[in-house]
Amino acid sequence: MGGFEELGRRLDKLAETVKRTAREGIGKRARDAKEWGKKLDELGDRVRKISYEGLERFTGGAKGLGQIGKLKLEIREIEKKLTDKFEQIGEKTYKLYLEKKIKNAEFEELMGEIAGLKKEMEDKKEKIEGLKKREDKKQNE
Repeated sequence: MGGFEELGRRLDKLAETVKRTAREGIGKRARDAKEWGKKLDELGDRVRKISYEGLERFTGGAKGLGQIGKLKLEIREIEKKLTDKFEQIGEKTYKLYLEKKIKNAEFEELMGEIAGLKKEMEDKKEKIEGLKKREDKKQNE
């Protein structure tokens, strides 16, 4: 089941890219805002593609994979919500940049939502690992 670990690594790498892109986007000028939005869209597409690949890889075969598939779908939904939150951050940053009012306090609510979504996603990933280990144990018996 090394494919799942690879998927996890790829998703972690994408998450880091999204974070980096969001941080870079904060300092962008108005004319760069559209390009930044396109980058976020591309990252969202890559996250969805990797999620679909992972779902296809783990939905056929042994018992318990149905639960894994369901959790993978829920993770994909969370990733979409994360992407939406990063877009909101970018839009808000852009507006505040134009108004010359960028303040960290105005981003606290979005940051809290992102942290909550990440925690929820990690919990589901841990549940997948537990189910996967249980299925591996059953197959080896």
